[in-house]
Amino acid sequence: MEGLTKTRIDLRVIYDGVGPVFWNGDPDHFGLQDRAEVLHQGQPQADGAVSFTFPLDVKAVSGGLPVFEGPFAHGPPRKRFLYLAWRNREGAFAQRLILPLESIGWDLIGQAVESGHPLVCRLMDKEPRATKTGANIGGTRHVTWDVATPAL
Repeated sequence: MEGLTKTRIDLRVIYDGVGPVFWNGDPDHFGLQDRAEVLHQGQPQADGAVSFTFPLDVKAVSGGLPVFEGPFAHGPPRKRFLYLAWRNREGAFAQRLILPLESIGWDLIGQAVESGHPLVCRLMDKEPRATKTGANIGGTRHVTWDVATPAL
C-alpha cells in the first residue's frame, strides 16, 4: 500500500453518547464537521447511537505515512483528525470532539480496500463533563479503528 499514489476508503464513526452538558440545540445541530464548518447529520441506529459514514482519500507522503484528504480531514498532514461537533441554536459551537486518524496504518487501509468495508470506530461518550464555569470539556477522544464486518 505504501507505493500507492492515492485511493479512497470509507470510514464510519459511531457515536454512542448523550451530547454536551450545556447545549441548547437539537439533532439538527449535531454532526460530523467539514472544513467549511458545516455539520453533516448521521444516521440514527436502533441502539440509540448515531452513525456517520463518509469517504476520505489517502496517499503516502515521504516516510511512507498515510495522509488523509477530503472535506472531513482537519489538521496538518501527519496529524489529521475528524471533528464531531454540536452547535447551539445561536450558531456558536457548544462542543467539538477530536477523533485522531494517525492510528490508522497501511495494514488497516489495505484490509479496508481488500474487503470493500469501511474502517469503523465507536465512541462511547455517556458521561460528558463541563467546567465549573459552564464550559463543556471537548478535546481529543482516542478511538480504535477496525475494518467493519458486514453486519456493522
